[in-house]
Amino acid sequence: MPKQYEYDGWSYERLGQQRGRAHFLLTEPYRYVTVILSPRPSDPHRLFCIDSSCYHAAGPLGEGNIVEIENILCICCPWHRYLVSIENGKEVFVQTDQSKSSGVIANRNDGSVGLTPSTRGVPASPGASVTCGKVVQRTHKAYLDETTSVLTIEVDDDEVIRSNPLKSDYSSQDIQYGGMCMQIFDIKSKGLSNDRF
Repeated sequence: MPKQYEYDGWSYERLGQQRGRAHFLLTEPYRYVTVILSPRPSDPHRLFCIDSSCYHAAGPLGEGNIVEIENILCICCPWHRYLVSIENGKEVFVQTDQSKSSGVIANRNDGSVGLTPSTRGVPASPGASVTCGKVVQRTHKAYLDETTSVLTIEVDDDEVIRSNPLKSDYSSQDIQYGGMCMQIFDIKSKGLSNDRF
């Protein structure tokens, strides 16, 4: 049965004032999650919730830029520029014909690419294509009742998570044993924090 966490005093306006996101440390199961307000003007009250630590190297994924690439809302990890769909947790690949590329740089051995900040998530070359891989980042349900100002985050229990493990679960489990200290220090040392942690 999913576990629900409730937080008082929230509104869409408050989320909007915080770069459209808020971070929460949950216990049982131990998770550090980011709730993200949809940046789409057509869907301004939709919330997404994703594990904050990147599946790849436990980077501060929850602090990454939100970009929309071919109608896929993605978050870009600030450490290694891995792209993850905030809607379903799938890894997003931007592949390009290297002979036609501009504004896109390769960052992995498998031929997939990351985006330079100048592209802002839009494939810049005519040969670029976007594909979704497998689910690598755990997503959760989040909803806001504006009449009571209660933000609710719903997370599967440990048994369900263990029966269907994802790559992001490993970095999330490290948080329980102090793995988050380096991440918070790194975020603050790079000036990405506004002391919400």
